[in-house]
Amino acid sequence: MCCDFAVHDKGDGNPHTHIMLTMRAIDENGKWLPKCRKVYELDEHGNRIGSHREDIVDWNKRENAEIWRHAWEEKVNEYLEKNNRPERIDMRSYERQGIDLVPTVHLGPASSEMERRGEETILGTLNRDIVKFNSVRKHLRKALAELKEWIEEIKKILSELKEEKVPSIADILIDYLNSRQEAHNGKSKYYYNKDLAVDLKQVSQIVAFLQEHNITSTDSLWKMIEEVSAVQSRIDTADEKIKELKKGIKFLGDYAKYKSVADEYSKKKFGRDKFKTEHSKELNSFYRAKRWVDENTKATSKSLKAELEKLQTEKAADEALIESNYGSLEELKRAKFIISKVLANVKYHEQEEPRKTSQIAKQETIE
Repeated sequence: MCCDFAVHDKGDGNPHTHIMLTMRAIDENGKWLPKCRKVYELDEHGNRIGSHREDIVDWNKRENAEIWRHAWEEKVNEYLEKNNRPERIDMRSYERQGIDLVPTVHLGPASSEMERRGEETILGTLNRDIVKFNSVRKHLRKALAELKEWIEEIKKILSELKEEKVPSIADILIDYLNSRQEAHNGKSKYYYNKDLAVDLKQVSQIVAFLQEHNITSTDSLWKMIEEVSAVQSRIDTADEKIKELKKGIKFLGDYAKYKSVADEYSKKKFGRDKFKTEHSKELNSFYRAKRWVDENTKATSKSLKAELEKLQTEKAADEALIESNYGSLEELKRAKFIISKVLANVKYHEQEEPRKTSQIAKQETIE
């Protein structure tokens, strides 16, 4: 096989490689060999009843493209690692990788050139929106995971505190400001006032957020975080179901589309190999679809599409709800820092009190 490749890098931010492979083999003398050959079909008596063309090599098969792309992926990643680069490439789509992100679209040379000149294009704007959406969603899930984990930690601290020692949200914020005021002692008047103003602004933002959402206790704070988490959980579940529904709709379509090809193949007495070679794609698609249809006998295209539309509508509503609460999560994270710090301090002082009492009792006994 011949491989012709060209590396293009004009320094304009679009380095790329063109790779072309031959579909014909070459003999030892450098002569091109035929791409295909004529194969005669015979009946049961050995008589010719027809003929068909057959590729001499299998270099044009989709399966080989997968193998070669995977080999390219491994080689690129090998050299990225050797050069201490953090990037890695993957030939699989996000869907095949199980990554829940929306893929960007291919710009093409015309749109790429316009974008490099600073001219916005429809495809470029779409990609920017997709990147922003993926970033917000990823950040949101991470924030929710951290907040849920934090709730468990704080609940544990509260359960270990005596009931009369558990502070309210207002007490927590006041205690935080007092501790910050003590931390600023010793600074010049200018820096003391400046740093304290930052703390006051931060706390005032949290107070406004808590008032807006009617959060007056740690319990109501937990409730809000859990409600937002429940919405995100619904979105994740919907994503999985949507994938399965789309897969089912495709399988039902393939089953109906290629059934006649499969029926014709099963009835053939002669030329089965030729027919199978010529219609391998259709037959493979049919048998994959048939396995799904056999396992989901009651499924219909109409019912799956109706369920898909309903799920997509519900998911869109939940995403709008999450997006409207995204700013709230940032405030929740600020509240998390302050509440954790104050409660940890309260727990520390509560643990110190029995030790101080025993030390005083011991001293009195000695005297």
